[in-house]
Amino acid sequence: MPQIIVTAAVNDVDEWLKFKAEMVPAMSAVASDGASYVAMDGSNQVASTWDVPDTEAFQAAQSSFSPELAAAAERAGMIPSTMVVYIKK
Repeated sequence: MPQIIVTAAVNDVDEWLKFKAEMVPAMSAVASDGASYVAMDGSNQVASTWDVPDTEAFQAAQSSFSPELAAAAERAGMIPSTMVVYIKK
């Protein structure tokens, strides 16, 4: 199964970490087994890794967030314009 890494800036790292329990169900249609990472330098940069069974479905979900996913990302303080997605090769 393909694995991806998503990086982004967030408004508040601690708040972002609290929303993992909400983001995993919101992503469940296109990804599973999310893990969270924070920058060691204490900045507002974060990352998450995901198993993605269908990369096309994941890309479609990322390019046009569903209302539920957009709301969850907003509550988590994600800054969508800073998001970068990497795929394991």
